[in-house]
Amino acid sequence: MNRVFTPTLYIRLRKRASAAPGETVTLGRLAQLLTEPDMERELANLPICTPTERDGTVILIDMLHIVKTVRSAFPHVQIEQYGEPHVLIDIGAKPRPPSRVALAIVWLLLFIGSGLAIMNFHVDVSMMEVHQRLYEMITGQRVDHPYWLQIPYSIGLGAGMVLFFNQLFKKRFSEEPSPLEVEMFSYQESLNHYVITEEYRKLQRDEPEASAIPGEPDGERERKDGDSP
Repeated sequence: MNRVFTPTLYIRLRKRASAAPGETVTLGRLAQLLTEPDMERELANLPICTPTERDGTVILIDMLHIVKTVRSAFPHVQIEQYGEPHVLIDIGAKPRPPSRVALAIVWLLLFIGSGLAIMNFHVDVSMMEVHQRLYEMITGQRVDHPYWLQIPYSIGLGAGMVLFFNQLFKKRFSEEPSPLEVEMFSYQESLNHYVITEEYRKLQRDEPEASAIPGEPDGERERKDGDSP
């Protein structure tokens, strides 16, 4: 008795993807695929949804919707899913290149603000008097400006900040992430978790009237409603 060959699709969804309103999003943009080469090419071009402006700025595509879409095109495929059970699609126009003028203004504001913050801190803790007292304790003389203490201190302050953030312009000193990068990563993870929770809540709230998939064209929805008994 001949056994029917059942292909297996291994799929890992990405965390986020982006698309413009009205642009068809294919499976290859939402996930990493591994299966038979011919089938993999077809699956990579399989349409999953077409976001519209009515969908807002973010939509969530659940793994169940992807399984349903894949099974409709390849009924006998066996699906093995790894990683996240959903993917977020950011809807919006393509990002514009950053403005050099805006970058220069922001850089200047941050430079002035951080400099004033450091100077105010030094005034609050009486750093000048501390340096004068240290100079007097070491040399026995009191001067108004102990430069041989102030200059190394200023250089060390700047070098310490560079080493702390592990980056000087595009130069990185090690592969370890900086504290700023860790904080940004934690913020992005928390933001993703919040958006996913809210999107699931919307899907549950709209479930009775919207068995429709986000991004599905209105014609498709009406045709399905008309075909149902």
